[in-house]
Amino acid sequence: MASDIAEELTRAKKVQQTTAIRSSNVWELEKFSVYKFSIDYPSVCRVEFNPKSGRDKGDVVFHFPDKERVFLTWGDLKIAEKKFDNAEKHAEHSLEAVKKSCNVKKMDQILKDTLMINSHKASYNHVKLDEIQTGIFVGRRVIPHETHSVHLHCNKSSRYFVIYTMLSPNAPEDFDSVFMLMSNSFKCH
Repeated sequence: MASDIAEELTRAKKVQQTTAIRSSNVWELEKFSVYKFSIDYPSVCRVEFNPKSGRDKGDVVFHFPDKERVFLTWGDLKIAEKKFDNAEKHAEHSLEAVKKSCNVKKMDQILKDTLMINSHKASYNHVKLDEIQTGIFVGRRVIPHETHSVHLHCNKSSRYFVIYTMLSPNAPEDFDSVFMLMSNSFKCH
């Protein structure tokens, strides 16, 4: 019980730190680097590296104290190119897969853009969607989410990369700026 209280106090302190850092718009950043690619992330994050990840395929999650998460996945570019001509087509396919998901009620694209990240054209999408959650005690309820994603194909490293987040309804209003900060810091080679 004492350890539960200590954990909750630690989590509350981290949330306060995150809020204070966000309100000043100054982030203390750290660099995650593996397999010759890297991304900057706020130091308040807990990093979870999938132990099954390898050079050709894998993922990492950046957990924020306020429960939001940013995901970075990668895979073999040759496999992706069999299905998609470029990062934009890859992103369109991902959005269609989300839209067809049985638990998505409604999906609206807010913004579609092309970014230059580490000398590559990357496809950025910002989407709002309503997710239907069902359960024994809660019945059916609709949960609004916002998602941000960046798809990038890198010939030099022979990999594709996807950086994305699905925000909870309680996400801080400025989380999109944190997401863009992380995405723009990405180096694929």
